[in-house]
Amino acid sequence: MIMRKTLIVVILLSTLSSTADAQHAKRPAKPEDTGPVTVMRSATLQVPIASDAVSIFGYLSDPQKLVLWFPDQAILEPHFGGKYHFRWNNQEGVWSGVVTEFVAANTLAFTWKPPTEEIETQVRFKLYPQGGQTLVELAHSGFVSDEALDKAVKTWVFYLENLKSVIEDQTDLRQAAAKKPPHPAAHPQRK
Repeated sequence: MIMRKTLIVVILLSTLSSTADAQHAKRPAKPEDTGPVTVMRSATLQVPIASDAVSIFGYLSDPQKLVLWFPDQAILEPHFGGKYHFRWNNQEGVWSGVVTEFVAANTLAFTWKPPTEEIETQVRFKLYPQGGQTLVELAHSGFVSDEALDKAVKTWVFYLENLKSVIEDQTDLRQAAAKKPPHPAAHPQRK
């Protein structure tokens, strides 16, 4: 009796598995048209930093500290409804937006629209104190394409690593990357 039940479970699992494989194979390589429904994409990134939430929040909301790890120039009105303007020396245009959430030493959110993009997205930093360190969580939402989301994730990974490096080691990775010598040309090996 137990063998028969086991056999039935195995048959059911293999049937479900092949059904799932068949459905997966039928999925189009390109996302299907969702009609009037817009599918929004988002990413959440986290990094632990060996510092307290009050200090870290200063690096997120004080223009003088923002330029130590993020844009080259920053104006930010640190309150709900405040405006911000960020500029990078190697990029054209100014990133401008509005602070949509502000809770001192806890949460900072703002609209995000690079000058070259048509879609406005949302960035939200949330701090979680954990003993002698703080977990910094960044959520970036509102993307309509995987490509734009992937590009944003790659950029944010670098800047979150830089925030951690600036706070913990007083090392700006932007400077280190600029000073890094180019890779030496490959030389053929002599025989």
